[in-house]
Amino acid sequence: MRIRISVAALALSCAFLFNSCGSDTRSSPSTESSVTTELEPPVSSTPVPPPAPTTSVLVEFATPQSVNGWSSVDDSVMGGISASTTTWVETDGSGALLFAGRMTTEQNGGFTSTLGPVDQSLGQRAAGAKALGVNATGDGRTYVLQLRAGQSGQDRWIARFTPSGSPGGTNGNLVSISIESFAPVNRFLRPTTPSAALDPSTIVQMGVYLIDEQIGNFRLAIQKITAID
Repeated sequence: MRIRISVAALALSCAFLFNSCGSDTRSSPSTESSVTTELEPPVSSTPVPPPAPTTSVLVEFATPQSVNGWSSVDDSVMGGISASTTTWVETDGSGALLFAGRMTTEQNGGFTSTLGPVDQSLGQRAAGAKALGVNATGDGRTYVLQLRAGQSGQDRWIARFTPSGSPGGTNGNLVSISIESFAPVNRFLRPTTPSAALDPSTIVQMGVYLIDEQIGNFRLAIQKITAID
């Protein structure tokens, strides 16, 4: 009798263990399915464009009154017979300073120019500029932009520019002239040794010349001149 009871108890114990093992197997989550992989967000490779340069208007010729104070100075002061005029013209809904005339080397001549008024505020607006922008429509000739600057306002600097002759709309065709490209000259536009580098914040006057024996009739329409940072 005792043997039968022991065998029965043993059978019940095995059945209990079997059911427990099966239950654990069914309820255990799959290790493989529980693993998750977190991917880092993709890095954008789109280049970021540099900020556009800022500009400050130094002179703008949108109205007839804007050319007041500008006047022609030609080689007649030296006996030459070149002649130019400085007037205002309308251009595609805006306006421009028109520098036009005829340049000749006869009678020891050889230059024409238009000079703006002395204006201490020019340097304030040009401070920190890396270049000057001339919006103009030309005639294929190369002109000279002259600056009066320096602590005394008597230093002269020049740089050549050649604006396109094709119409450029209201603002003409932009020619950018770096500050570093300006060279020091004396009153006769001959090279000289500067006392210091050109500081845009000291600009007090601007003018435009036609030289280099580019004889004949000429025409240059300037919409505006800006300082470019």
